[in-house]
Amino acid sequence: MKRPRGRPPRAEAPVSRDDIVEAALDLLDREGANALTMRALAERLGINPMTIHHHFGGRDGLIGAISDVAYTQVTAPVDGTPIDRISGLLKAYHAQVLRHPALTMLIFSRPIVFPQQADRITKEISALLAEIGLPTHRTEPWRDILVDFTHGAALATAMNGRGLNCASSEDQGFTIALGELLVSLSR
Repeated sequence: MKRPRGRPPRAEAPVSRDDIVEAALDLLDREGANALTMRALAERLGINPMTIHHHFGGRDGLIGAISDVAYTQVTAPVDGTPIDRISGLLKAYHAQVLRHPALTMLIFSRPIVFPQQADRITKEISALLAEIGLPTHRTEPWRDILVDFTHGAALATAMNGRGLNCASSEDQGFTIALGELLVSLSR
């Protein structure tokens, strides 16, 4: 019997949205940002590339979905001073960038893609900076400094081939430097 033309109903789709995101993140982590193509991902999953388009509406939608999964648990601790909470949030974000550097590079290469979780993290940092009492005109530059420092530290470690296997002194170096930035911020 010949399969009818058109998309299969969602319930009969050969793979789930979660399966696609998991495979895409694995492909990124193992082979890098350039390896993530719809064709390569579809081949890995044994599906038609259009199935991916059906679930995500294209590559940008897929990147957003991957990012949302990777960064959903990056949050500030509930307790502590605003400075302590910013520190905890940025340490958690640093760890995820180290875990998935190719994803971060992919997001950087696609400025049109600003995933929901990235937006949430940015707003959370801004709110915590406001809690410190930072004037509105200083909140955005400080948020950008902290986020850019975190990206730079994690990506430098990852690009040097150390990633999650980085020496504790490198991780400690990030923590010490972040502490210095946060002390400067609170002055």
